[in-house]
Amino acid sequence: MDFNVLINFQGNYHHIEISEGACLQIAQGVTMRPFTSLEVSLGATLSIEEGVFFNDHCSIRCTEEISIGRDTMFGDGVRIFDSNHKFNNYHVFKTAMNGAPIRIGRDCWIGANTVILRGVTIGDNVIIGANCLIHQDIPSNSIVTHSEQLKITAKNTAKYHTFVYTYSDQLEDLEYLLSSLPEVDFHVAAPTNVSDYLRSFERFKNFQLYEYCQSREISDRILEMADFYLDINHWNEVDDIVGRALEKGKPIFAFENVVHRKNEEIQVFKIEEKSKMLEAIRHHLEKDENGD
Repeated sequence: MDFNVLINFQGNYHHIEISEGACLQIAQGVTMRPFTSLEVSLGATLSIEEGVFFNDHCSIRCTEEISIGRDTMFGDGVRIFDSNHKFNNYHVFKTAMNGAPIRIGRDCWIGANTVILRGVTIGDNVIIGANCLIHQDIPSNSIVTHSEQLKITAKNTAKYHTFVYTYSDQLEDLEYLLSSLPEVDFHVAAPTNVSDYLRSFERFKNFQLYEYCQSREISDRILEMADFYLDINHWNEVDDIVGRALEKGKPIFAFENVVHRKNEEIQVFKIEEKSKMLEAIRHHLEKDENGD
């Protein structure tokens, strides 16, 4: 594609990156001032109609779908992102993303340094003032201005923490343990992507999921934070995690059908004795709180 035919480039330092399998649909008469940047990821579609104007330092990061109507103008430094990083209360993931389409209508004026986030629809003939964060739909024929008020919300972190490192989505009696220990955040990490079944446990507020957790730095950080380790995962032990927990002196609780190591420091329980495991965990947490 000859972008110089379609786009009126003004000044220098423009950046357009189209991944293999991505789609950029751009009409003639689009103007891009210096330092404009477009990135369209694998499988994504970016559609820009004729007469659209981008001022200096505008950027679009398209991982799903973004469409922009004709004759819309973007002021300096406008940023458009149709996805964000997945995160939990303890970690932000570098590669795992959540995306949703963005649709921007025709004849809009988007003011300088505005940020438009995933899943937003902006109607036709809309004016958005400078420095706005657009995270909800804007109806046609509207004017949006910025409020200086900041809202700060504390993360919902628990008093106690446990860790499970797993290749499998089968964690013995996980639902029972999550329900019975609401005061404990369960940090469940996997070195790969995870199944929808394991992800479904995010319905519990005390379930913290870490996908693609391949870094020793991250797993060491979680292990250091953990008050105890749960050896409850089926399949193999991941990255010597039980041994590392033993080295750090972390109490380990396990079910006998999945326990990965025999060690006198590991407390092992039969499946039918899960209430005894709970009793032992609570005793450990109370003892630790009292400094015994």
